[in-house]
Amino acid sequence: MNVDENCAINESSLSSEDFRIQITNPMLYDRLHTLSVEYSVSVELLVNVAAKRLVDDVDFVRNLRTGKIGGAYIV
Repeated sequence: MNVDENCAINESSLSSEDFRIQITNPMLYDRLHTLSVEYSVSVELLVNVAAKRLVDDVDFVRNLRTGKIGGAYIV
């Protein structure tokens, strides 16, 4: 198997990766579990949504700093 075939195989297998997050704050763990039960969704889904929002917020702030998003003045 050459490198190109190996890369193609690896890229297709990355669609679902096992990644574990250890929540060390008991109150946060309890709140996630409560929301999970209340809305009938998995804790995994809630954590994925939270991580996605964090990444989007960081991208937004970076774009503000570089001037890619208008309307904000940097002092």
